[in-house]
Amino acid sequence: MQKNDAPLNTAATSPLDAVNPAADKEDRSVRVRFDDRQMASNYANVANVGMSKDEVTLLFGTNQTWGAVGDEIVIQLSSRVIMTPSVAKNLAETLQRVLGEYETKISKIH
Repeated sequence: MQKNDAPLNTAATSPLDAVNPAADKEDRSVRVRFDDRQMASNYANVANVGMSKDEVTLLFGTNQTWGAVGDEIVIQLSSRVIMTPSVAKNLAETLQRVLGEYETKISKIH
């Protein structure tokens, strides 16, 4: 597997600011290395979101009952991701930005 290096521009909302509130509030560049040696990949065509006071939970799975009509549709869950609300908000903002870029470059999503 490969390791992916990506530059990350952090702003005043970085975790370092929580530790050191007096930290310089200017943007700074940090090198982030994504190590995918133990990563598992799953396909999902269904996602569900739950929350509590302290966390947001994402459930991912696959609907394999294509076009089935009946009393029950079974979704085979494959992944659960649990995160803090602030990480979930950052994820939502990143998804909005990426999907906006997708629609600009490739096609409008309906």
